[in-house]
Amino acid sequence: MRRPALALSLLLALLALPAPPRAADDGRELRRDAVVRAVEKVGPAVVNISTEILVRNPYAGYTSPFEWFFGHPRPPRHFVENSLGSGVIVDPEGYVLTNNHVIEAASRITVTLQDGRQVRAKLVGSDRDSDLAVLKLDGDGPWPYVRMGRSDDLMIGEKVIAIGNPFGLQNTVTVGVVSALGRTLPSNPEGDVAYADFIQTDAAINPGNSGGALVNVLGELVGINSQVLARGQNLGFAIPIDRARKVFRELVRYGKVLPAWTGLVVEEITKKEARQLGLGDVEGLLVVRRFADSPAEEAGIGVPDVIVAVGGHPVKTLPDWTTALARVAPGQKVEVEFVREGAKHRTWLEVRRFPEDRAPSFAWKLLGFTVTDTRAGATIDRVRRDSWLGRRGLRPGAVVVELDGEPIRSAREFYERIPQVIYRRAASLSIRVGGSYYRITVPLR
Repeated sequence: MRRPALALSLLLALLALPAPPRAADDGRELRRDAVVRAVEKVGPAVVNISTEILVRNPYAGYTSPFEWFFGHPRPPRHFVENSLGSGVIVDPEGYVLTNNHVIEAASRITVTLQDGRQVRAKLVGSDRDSDLAVLKLDGDGPWPYVRMGRSDDLMIGEKVIAIGNPFGLQNTVTVGVVSALGRTLPSNPEGDVAYADFIQTDAAINPGNSGGALVNVLGELVGINSQVLARGQNLGFAIPIDRARKVFRELVRYGKVLPAWTGLVVEEITKKEARQLGLGDVEGLLVVRRFADSPAEEAGIGVPDVIVAVGGHPVKTLPDWTTALARVAPGQKVEVEFVREGAKHRTWLEVRRFPEDRAPSFAWKLLGFTVTDTRAGATIDRVRRDSWLGRRGLRPGAVVVELDGEPIRSAREFYERIPQVIYRRAASLSIRVGGSYYRITVPLR
C-alpha cells in the first residue's frame, strides 16, 4: 500500500516543478508573418485624433419658463463637442494625413501616438471634395512615419491591413482583402462630389477608423480609410493613395487643392441619346460647353464632341471624368479620345490650375453679376441687365449670403466657389436685400 502512495507523492512533486524556460524564438519567429511585420512597421505612425468643436447654442440668451418658475440657469452661449478619428504620419517632419470630416470645424486638435504621447496639431489645409486633410504636429521630429506606396497596381483578392482607432481603441488592427477596385461613391458626407476609384475591402472599418491606414503586407500605405456602408457588413472603402498623394502635396504647398481647369463642361450621354442627337452609336460624355482661351480650345475639343476615354481609361459617367482629372497633376497633359461625326480622334489635353483672375468674368457671364467687399459682406456691385437675374429685377446692393450651400462672407470666398459653379446646370443662390432673404436657383445653361 505504501508504493502507490510513494508514486503519487513523486508525481505531485514533479508537477510542482517549474516548466523549463522556452527558447525566445520557440515558434514565435515562425508566427511573425508578413501581416505581423507590416503592423510592427506601420503601427507607430498611425495616430488617434481627438478634436474639440466649439458650438454656438442657438437658444442661449432666451428666457426659459423653467428659469422663471424653478430658477434653472440660462443655457450657456457655447458648448464643446468632442470627436475621435484616426490619422497617419506620412512625413518625418510630422505631417499627418487624415479625413476632412475627422477634423472639420475643430477648434482644437490633439494627436495621441502609439507610445502614449499627446501632441497638439495645427491644420495645414483641408479639402471637402476629396474628404482629405493634412495636419502638422507641434514639436521637433523626427516622427515615426509610413511611406506612401502605390494603389494603381492593387489586385482584387490581395491581402490588406486596416489600422485605426475604432471607438477610441487605439491602434486596432483588422485584416482582409481587396474586395473590389474602382468603386463609385460620394467623396464627402454631403454626397455632392463623387469619385470612381474607391478601394473596397472587407477589413473591418468601424467608427473612428476614418483617416486611418490601409496598408499592404509590405507595410506600404495604399489607402486612407474613409467610409463604411452602414447597411452592409464588411463593406469598407478607402481613398487610393495615388489620389491622396496629389491632394497631400497641394495642401502642404498651397493650403488648399487647386481646381483642375480644362475649359470643358460635359454631360453623360447614352447610345440611345447619341443616336437621337445624330451623333452615331457612341456612349461617353457629351461636350456641352467649351470656354474660350482654354486648354480644350488648344486641344481642338469642342461642342458636340463625345469623350470616350481619358488617359487610356473609358469614361461613361461624370465620376469617371472627375476621377480621370484627379489623376493628372496641374501642368501635365493627358491623352483624350473623342468621337466627332462618327469618327474617333485622339488629342493631348493639358490640365491646368483654374485661372483665378478669370473668376469675375465667369461670374459675369454665367451668373450675370460681380461682387465687391463692403461692411455688409459680398455685395453685388454690377448686374448684367440681359442676364437671367437682371431680367428679374436684381440690382446692385444685394448681399450674397450663400452660393451652392456654402456660406459667403467676402468677395474672395464668392470667387473661390466659381470653379465648381461653372460645371453645374444651375446654381443655388441665397441673397439678402435689406432685411429680407431670398433663395434663388439660377440656370446656367
